[in-house]
Amino acid sequence: MIYLNILKGTDYVDVAFVQGVLLEKEFPILKNDNKRKQVRSIQLKTLEDLDYDVFVELLHAASKLL
Repeated sequence: MIYLNILKGTDYVDVAFVQGVLLEKEFPILKNDNKRKQVRSIQLKTLEDLDYDVFVELLHAASKLL
């Protein structure tokens, strides 16, 4: 599962992967913010910050976890 979140007091969108802990070795762009056990996310301030090719690979890898 993936969700988008805008945290209070921040200036970015958190694109969170619920089982992101399983993807963080392959995708070091995933952050462990707020000491979450399973969720890892990428934080985007603008669309230009998004590496589309890596994001598509990340989505593909996340879909295999289902």
